[in-house]
Amino acid sequence: MSSAGGTVAADIDYRSVPDVLKEILRRKQQEVASLKAEVAQAGAEHPLQRRLDAAAAGQIPKSRQFSSAIRKPKGSISVIAEIKRRSPSSGLIAEIPDVRQLSDLYYNGGAAAISVLTDAAFDGTLDDLQTVVKHQQKFRGRYPGPCPVLRKDFIIDEIQIAEAAERGAAAVLLIVAAIGEAGLRKLLEATHRHGLEALVEIHDEEELEIAKAAGAEIIGTNARDLRTFNVDLNRCFELIGRYPPNVIPVAESGIHDVMDAWRLRDAGYSSILVGEALIRAAESSKLPSNAYQSSFNEAYGLLRAFTSKGSTKFGPISTTRIFGKGEGAKESLGYLEM
Repeated sequence: MSSAGGTVAADIDYRSVPDVLKEILRRKQQEVASLKAEVAQAGAEHPLQRRLDAAAAGQIPKSRQFSSAIRKPKGSISVIAEIKRRSPSSGLIAEIPDVRQLSDLYYNGGAAAISVLTDAAFDGTLDDLQTVVKHQQKFRGRYPGPCPVLRKDFIIDEIQIAEAAERGAAAVLLIVAAIGEAGLRKLLEATHRHGLEALVEIHDEEELEIAKAAGAEIIGTNARDLRTFNVDLNRCFELIGRYPPNVIPVAESGIHDVMDAWRLRDAGYSSILVGEALIRAAESSKLPSNAYQSSFNEAYGLLRAFTSKGSTKFGPISTTRIFGKGEGAKESLGYLEM
């Protein structure tokens, strides 16, 4: 049996970690220690211990569900639509009382995958992730199938990867700034042992080189500076030329409108991860009787527009919203970009 206390953990060098991450990572270390103690006390019958043992024995096949969903040919782009209630820079975004409704909206709008923020400090939970995974299974047998789900959290130890796998996630987020070069190698290997894929997040050229050397297959450039939380989308454009051709490039943060998505697509990104813009659009479209009905929801139209074949050269000069409200609405035209 592989002891939960002996699983892979990132050796965090706090001297190289941005200040804003230090408190988060110390909290994560406490959470991981508590979880390992719980698993150790329960012994071999704990679900996480069974999964750790299966992974150590090489019994879990690797899935390509996440990468298959988000990989797009040149000239196209996919959307990883995020469910999160709170942002480190913006504070509370939305309460989101029912993640199932929001995941329905994302699927119907054409999202390729769903990211669920599970960190408690941002009002996220693993129950949210599991609920979304289970709810998406109602789309089995359709085309496209259920959206694969990414666990977005501050992963520092293999036991968190086991948690994600146990709850049905297809992928996890690994942040180079948080775990460093050695930690990335260890946790990337652990991710694959558990049959999952990893979105490896980088912020600058040095971190991109670390991700490439570790063999990352999906690399996301985060436009948010973790030292200041300032967002600069130019960071994504500066780094895309250094991505190797076999890697799936993802752009994260700072994507607010259609032109942002189209510019990133034309620059070479295969996928974009969008949370706040979609959630705020969904919230602004709420009806008293039908909170996330897609036919009246601006987030639905925004998702469709992100993946449409628009031109960045001759893009929209204005935005028109046309949608019905209440029982008297006979027809809904959704969200139009003109």
